[in-house]
Amino acid sequence: MHNYGIKIRLENKDEFRTVEELTREAFWNIHVLGCDEHFYLHNLRNSDAFIKELDFVALYENKIVGHIAYSKANIVDNADNLHNANNKHNVIMFGPISVLPEYQSNGIGSALIKRSLEVAKSLGYKAVLIYGDPRYYSKEEFKILSSLKY
Repeated sequence: MHNYGIKIRLENKDEFRTVEELTREAFWNIHVLGCDEHFYLHNLRNSDAFIKELDFVALYENKIVGHIAYSKANIVDNADNLHNANNKHNVIMFGPISVLPEYQSNGIGSALIKRSLEVAKSLGYKAVLIYGDPRYYSKEEFKILSSLKY
């Protein structure tokens, strides 16, 4: 298949449950037993941070096989002065990005990222953060700026 015949469009409200189920399937038992990405997505949609103009689904033969969501975020460059507006930089963050397991490794995730970034740029967004595995997203030309140690 490799991305051929994939249509990308904005998600409709009546597809929320289908997309949450898709997200659960995409992440089930990947990082931990079970997953919570579908619950995060459900809560994100009810948040002021959710960006509905960047809420895309990927369809193959009229079936939703992939999804990407974005939210608003801030980078604060001086932890000592969190209330100084000059130290806050508005950015956006994508994730989760989900593709049904049987459709993974066909370029669907990459197509969702590419299309959503084009729209984000046209909307005036200047920076994107990623919640996910940096090694995976480096193939999408994202750069690791720093690494946190826990």
